Amino acid sequence: MNNPGIQAIGTAVPKHKISQAHHASIIEAANGISREERLVLKTVYGRSGIQYRYSVLGEFEQNDKAEHLLFHPSGDFPETPVSERMNIYEEHAADVCGEAVNDCLAQLPSLEKKEITHLITFSCTGMYAPGLDIQLVERLGLERNVERTCINFMGCYAAINAMKSAYYIAKAEPDAVVLIAGVELCSLHYRKSNDPFQVVANAIFGDGAAAAIISAKQLNKDTVTLGLSTFYSEFEQSASNDMVWRIGDFGFDLRLTPEVPNVVKGNIRGLVDSLLEKAKLSQADIDEYAIHPGGIKILEACQESLGISKEDNAISYSILREYGNMSSVTVMFVLREYLKTLTEADKGKKILSCAFGPGITMEAMILEVA
Repeated sequence: MNNPGIQAIGTAVPKHKISQAHHASIIEAANGISREERLVLKTVYGRSGIQYRYSVLGEFEQNDKAEHLLFHPSGDFPETPVSERMNIYEEHAADVCGEAVNDCLAQLPSLEKKEITHLITFSCTGMYAPGLDIQLVERLGLERNVERTCINFMGCYAAINAMKSAYYIAKAEPDAVVLIAGVELCSLHYRKSNDPFQVVANAIFGDGAAAAIISAKQLNKDTVTLGLSTFYSEFEQSASNDMVWRIGDFGFDLRLTPEVPNVVKGNIRGLVDSLLEKAKLSQADIDEYAIHPGGIKILEACQESLGISKEDNAISYSILREYGNMSSVTVMFVLREYLKTLTEADKGKKILSCAFGPGITMEAMILEVA
């Protein structure tokens, strides 16, 4: 039996492209923004490393208007309750996620939808039931008896958990063809606030979706796959209050303190060492890195602690620059870029991937080009 691997990855973003510079200028010009808030705004946006993000709503690149659903930097309009934000999520989530799935399946033309045996969905920016999983089954024309699993509210590392779950399914059932599909509509949790944590959230998060087919079967002999090899996870309990994601009355509230990069820097080395020990490898065996681009400081913390260069993180920086932090699906955008360029000559190369989320939880895995 082959080791379960990623056969194809599809991605999608909504149609509304947000210029980071223009978005910041609108907020800066809004009535009621104090001089201190402007200074914080310039610092956060100037150091974000982001040029563009995407949203299901077009209002984020427009001046404040009464008809806007969420974007009110002036603070002149009531905050939008969670129920309305969830209505918007339910309206758009399956569309964006379905585009990512179709992009994925287009890379496997010989795979028929009826061959998909399992569906794993993941998201932390919205919930409803019947949910995204059932909507995807109906919209994509999947078999109604496909086995469904939903991974909700885990944060930026959820995609690795989805891949891990698919891996174990495929190990137990060699004929399984597992579709994992995630969507994050982070922009729906925009809130006008001078809280620095919310300012950061408003500045770095964007919307996107990703999907992958994972199976122990070789579904396309003309392309390489990313074999899933080893997983390892830990959380640093002492930093549990430094990254928090809770449901508030007027949006999902993110607490993201400046200590997060320091926590990552102080713990990533031990995490990777444990992963490598489990895989019976050394860091010298790692050829490429696919690190979740949670922000510039996160990538820099990983570089310093692991002794890798900015060039080793080039794809992660590129995804951050062009899309922002799309929470859980972002690392799959990074892996997709690898899949686009890898060839038969790269077989045997090993990729180390990791992501971070509330806890602070650190998830890591090793993939091998096959």
